[in-house]
Amino acid sequence: MKKTYTIQSLVCTEISPGKGSMVWQLRDAGDQRVRRVNGISTLDKQGLIESVRSIYAREAPLVDELLLYHEGDTFSIDFTGFNQAQGYINREMYANMQKCEKLSCMVSRLWRVLAVVAILVVLSLGWMLNTSMTKFAEQQPLIHKHELR
Repeated sequence: MKKTYTIQSLVCTEISPGKGSMVWQLRDAGDQRVRRVNGISTLDKQGLIESVRSIYAREAPLVDELLLYHEGDTFSIDFTGFNQAQGYINREMYANMQKCEKLSCMVSRLWRVLAVVAILVVLSLGWMLNTSMTKFAEQQPLIHKHELR
């Protein structure tokens, strides 16, 4: 699986003497999603970065690649070899699940739209009933008391 990212930002923070945190914010060129990648850095006596390791094992090749680039850079990385070596399932297998999730989201929106339409129909029918009852009442001749005798 090959991905292309643009580095939007990098924040380096010293957590304690000899340890630091690195947080990259990336934008995926494919789906434009923003992704955060975290790393733990080892610092030398002057506070300079000696090494960085990813917090999550799955992000190890990404962190290694990120160390080669700067903010604003765009780069591509192929995770295929790493995923196969680690026994990770191919991401394409999740495509059908994502389609189902999108369909489920659309169905819930459809129910909301149908509920609003149903309320509008009921209100419209009520208004029409009220209007027709009013017209019907106006058309009936009035019966006076003297006509009843």
